[in-house]
Amino acid sequence: MTSQPHGASQTDAGDVTDVVPTPVSGRARGWRRLIRPAFVGAVLIAVAALLWRQREDVVRSLESISPLHVGESLVLGVVGAWLPGLVWRDLLAGQGYPTTRAAGQRAFFVSQLGKYLPGGVWNLVAQVAMARELRIPGRQAGSATLLALALSVLSALLVAGVTLPFALPGLLAHYWWAFLAVPIALVMLHPRIIAWWSAAVFRLLRRPGDSVRLPWSVLLRAVLFLVLSWVSLGVHFGILVHALSAHVPSLWLMSVGVFALAWVAGFLIVVAPAGAGVREAVLVLGFASFVPAGPLLTMAVLSRVLLVVADVLLAAVMAAIGWLGVRRHASGAAGNAP
Repeated sequence: MTSQPHGASQTDAGDVTDVVPTPVSGRARGWRRLIRPAFVGAVLIAVAALLWRQREDVVRSLESISPLHVGESLVLGVVGAWLPGLVWRDLLAGQGYPTTRAAGQRAFFVSQLGKYLPGGVWNLVAQVAMARELRIPGRQAGSATLLALALSVLSALLVAGVTLPFALPGLLAHYWWAFLAVPIALVMLHPRIIAWWSAAVFRLLRRPGDSVRLPWSVLLRAVLFLVLSWVSLGVHFGILVHALSAHVPSLWLMSVGVFALAWVAGFLIVVAPAGAGVREAVLVLGFASFVPAGPLLTMAVLSRVLLVVADVLLAAVMAAIGWLGVRRHASGAAGNAP
């Protein structure tokens, strides 16, 4: 692993100690005090509005599914949302800026809530801002975020290309051309190819500099975590479809593949916050031959609500761990003061 010239220092005692924030001027501190509450307030309003719009569909879906299935789906949703946070932290470490577990995951999951704001860029902006507090340059933080998103898309296409032909054997005969994305995805995941297209992206963004060069170990671990995330999220949705008692051949393989494609479609439509509406439409189309559209749409909406809850839970837990770590550090410093 590369050296750590500027990043957070690793600790063994619970891995919750953050670096001391870089000193900032009084004016910058004042702006920060205004920006943070504004960001949190905007996110809370956006999440509340999303949940309020879906309240009738959620109530209707909860009446037709057992609490056990809801709980199982939520747990898998939390796991699926948690794994990309490990990828982001690993990509930072691969560039020479490791963080503690608590600090890295807090920066990722709190900033991730920005995806519920219109525009599709606020989570990236927030991740760069929070990473700078950990003494990580904005370029490296932005590179980790963009690369994590690119790897998410490529791994989703890979998962869909592997699962759907087995779930629907006739699909490959009619739509074989769509699965050419699988070998393309594998080629794009090569370290040298990543260095090439990352440099191209930087030039496009008018941020010239060194390309992202990561070892095979970091990339393979990232792809493994992301594949596990798609499997978890696919099974999360498959549980909800299974609760409808509909006969779907190869339900679990199909759920994993269709959910991965639905996420990619929602991601590409940047005007929809977190792919709202787009993901549900693709899920309904994917299962249209086996499940009536009405009940399936209510399950797709319930899936989105559960994943919103998972994101909020992860952000709240990581923020609480960070707050407890700061309080423990402050009390220890006070106890050691002469």
